Amino acid sequence: MTQMTVTDALAELTLLEKRINSARTDLGNNNLITFVEIGQVPTGFKSREEYNSKARAALQRVDALIARRRTIKRAIVLSNATTMVSVANEEMTVAEAIEMKNFIAYYEEVLNTMDSSYRTTLSKYQQAQAKVKERLDKLAIEVLGRNANTASDRYQSLADGFIAREGVELLDPVNLSEENERRQNFIEEFKSTCDRVLSISNATTTIEIAD
Repeated sequence: MTQMTVTDALAELTLLEKRINSARTDLGNNNLITFVEIGQVPTGFKSREEYNSKARAALQRVDALIARRRTIKRAIVLSNATTMVSVANEEMTVAEAIEMKNFIAYYEEVLNTMDSSYRTTLSKYQQAQAKVKERLDKLAIEVLGRNANTASDRYQSLADGFIAREGVELLDPVNLSEENERRQNFIEEFKSTCDRVLSISNATTTIEIAD
């Protein structure tokens, strides 16, 4: 068994990918099967035995590279499924953190919808409040006179009754402003720390690879 960090294993996966592609290309260059005139030797070879030997070796090389990649990938997957990290104050496995990097877009889309809804509704609410205030001012002039004291008990009584009848109120069962801020903070912290946390974990986590 060979021990290596996940970082080194990931680097080897990249190298293996290139070698597999190169070896696969070689297989297609008449290195596995060809035809010749009866009794002749393939061009570039000293004998049929040499051609046969190299053909078998070429296929074995590809298979060995693929097997090596599969072994390393499996070790990384198993490690990611059990190694714990802390990202944005949440404990999760490396595999979950990697998936969350892709999944965070859903959180952002939901947050954008929530924030747009909050801003749009708040703007309409404030406009509605302003219209209520305009009607209240008009009523106060009609009932109390143009120079009515807005601090007086009569004005306050009039205003309370009018607001109770014709006022508007904001229904916010989830406290949307605070909820949006909480979610925004989580998204920003996750995106800013996830890659660093994973890099540290990969550099310090050791896996075993069968030789």
